[in-house]
Parts: sequence; structure tokens; C-alpha cells
Amino acid sequence: MGLDPLLIEILVCPEDKQPLWYLDDESALVNLRLRRRYRVADGIPVLLVGESEELDDEELARLASKVEASGVLTGTGAGDARA
Repeated sequence: MGLDPLLIEILVCPEDKQPLWYLDDESALVNLRLRRRYRVADGIPVLLVGESEELDDEELARLASKVEASGVLTGTGAGDARA
């Protein structure tokens, strides 16, 4: 179950208040700046820093490649914006 496009427009990281990358196929929101992954459970983003997953170098590189190919930037107020 994907996220509602209106929700994608307003979501930001709870820690640095900057946009996240949404990866629908991974059910995850990713903050590459802080090396964090937030899961999306049943269409609900779990944006609790304490429940986020810290990304190691290998996983960070893998997700950065996916973001470049198909990630959707959140918090832009523009829907399906890409960097």
C-alpha cells in the first residue's frame, strides 16, 4: 500500500525537518543526509527517530542508487517532484 500523494507533499524528517525520499517498492522513507530509513507500515509512515534504522555504507549506497533512479522527494509541496 503506497502513501497518499497529499501526504508525500508534506512529509519531512522529524530530526532535521528536511525532505525525505520515498521508495514505494521498499515501503520506506529515506534520509540520505542523516543515514536513516523510516519504515512505512500499512500505509502509515513511522516517523519516530528512535524507531528509524541507521544505514551502513553499503545500504546507503544501494538506497542512493535507487533514489536516483526512482525515488520521490517528499516535503516539496509539489507532489511527484524529483531532484
